[in-house]
Amino acid sequence: MPPVQQPGVTAASPDVPSTRQKTMRQVTLAGGVGTAIEYYDFSVYGFLALTIADVFFPQSDPTAALLYTLAVFGAAFALRPIGGVLLGHVADRYGRRPALATAVLGMAFASTVMGVLPSFAAIGVAAPVMLLILRCVQGISAGGELGSAAAFVAEAAPDRTRGFHTSTAQIGTLAGTLLGALVVAIVRWGLTPEQLSAWGWRIPFLLSLPLGILALVVRRRVEESKDFANLEEAGRVAKVPALAALRSHTRGVLTVCGLSLVSFAAYYIVFSYMTTYFTAQKIMSPDAAVWTSVLTLALATIAIPLWGAACDRWGRRPILIGVSAANLVLGYPLFLLMGQGSVTWAVVAQIVLGQAEAAYMGVILAAYTELFPAKVRSSGFSLGYNAASIITGGSAPYIATWLIEETSNKLAPAWMLMTAAAISLGTALTLKETARRPLPTV
Repeated sequence: MPPVQQPGVTAASPDVPSTRQKTMRQVTLAGGVGTAIEYYDFSVYGFLALTIADVFFPQSDPTAALLYTLAVFGAAFALRPIGGVLLGHVADRYGRRPALATAVLGMAFASTVMGVLPSFAAIGVAAPVMLLILRCVQGISAGGELGSAAAFVAEAAPDRTRGFHTSTAQIGTLAGTLLGALVVAIVRWGLTPEQLSAWGWRIPFLLSLPLGILALVVRRRVEESKDFANLEEAGRVAKVPALAALRSHTRGVLTVCGLSLVSFAAYYIVFSYMTTYFTAQKIMSPDAAVWTSVLTLALATIAIPLWGAACDRWGRRPILIGVSAANLVLGYPLFLLMGQGSVTWAVVAQIVLGQAEAAYMGVILAAYTELFPAKVRSSGFSLGYNAASIITGGSAPYIATWLIEETSNKLAPAWMLMTAAAISLGTALTLKETARRPLPTV
C-alpha cells in the first residue's frame, strides 16, 4: 500500500531544504568565513602595534616609534582604493568568485611573510621597509574583499532579508578582528614581555597560512553569482567597471564614502586603537586592554545580525541616521568617562561605542549594494568605501595618537569621531530608503 500523503503536503515538499536555501547557506558561509580570515590577518598588526614598534623601529624615541608603526598601519589604507579598483574590476568583469579567491591569497601571503621578517636590530632599515611593502599588499587585498563579498551575498539573498544576510559578512569582519584580539591576548598571557618581543609576536601572523587555505577551500566550493552569470551571458559586463561606476553612479560612490566615514573612524578607534590608548594613557595594563577589546568585539559580533534583521523591518535610513547622531552626541562624554581613572567605566564606554558601531555595520552592506546595478556593484561599493578608509580608517589610530601628543589632551580622539559622525549624519539624511526592494538592474 502506498504511504498516505497528508493534506497540503506534496511529494516534492520534504523537510530537505530547497536548492536556494542550500545555496544561500553556502554563499553566507563563504562570505562570512572568508571575510573573518581576511580581517584577522589585517587586524593582528593593530593589536601588536606596541610590540611591532619595539621590533621594527629604533627605540631612541618610543613615541616616534609608535607613530611610525601606526603610519605603516595607515599606509595599507592608502592602497585600499587601488585594491578596490583592481579586485572590483575582477569581480565585475570576471566574476565574484575569482575576486574573493585573489583577496584571500594576497592577504594570507603577506601576513605569513610578516611572521618571518627579520627585526630592525638584525637588518636595520630594511626591516621596516619590507614591513611597509607587505602591509601595502594587505591593503590591496582588503580593498577588494568586502565589496566583492557584499555583492556576492546580496545577489543571492531574498529582497526581504537582504539586510540580515549581508550582515553575515560583517559578522565575519568583527569575528576576524575578535579572533586576532583573542590570539594576541593568549600569546601575551602565555609569554613574558621579553619572549613576546623576541619571537612570540610572530605566532599570530604565521597562523594566517592555515587560515588562508581554509578560506580558499570554502570559497572555491560555491557557485558564481547568478546576477553576474546573467550579465555575462547577455554580454553586458562592463569593460572598465570602476570608470563606469564613477561616470554613471557618482552619487552612489559619494554616498558610500560619506556614510563610511563614521564607520571607519569608530571601527579602528574602538576595536583596534583602544588597546593602545588604554595602555598609553595608563588606564589599564596591556593584557587587560586586549581582553577588554575581546569582550567589546564579542558583544558587537552578537549584535550585528540583530541589526541586520532590524533594518529589513524598519529600513536602512533610520538606523544610519540614529547611529550617526549617537556617535556625534555621545563621543565626547564617553571618552570623558574613560578618563575618570576607573577601569570599569572605561570598559563600559568602549562597549557602548562598540554597540553603536555594530548597529551601523549591520546595515551598511545592504544599503551600499542597493545603490548599484550588478555590472558595477562591487566596483562602485569599493570605490566609495575605500576612499573613506583613507580619510578615517587607517589614519584614525595615527591621528588620534598625534592629536594627543600635540594637544596634551587625552580626549582628542573623540573630536575625530564626532567630526566623522557629523559628515555621515548629513549623508544619511539625503539617503533614499531601499529596504525590501529588488536590487537595481540599470
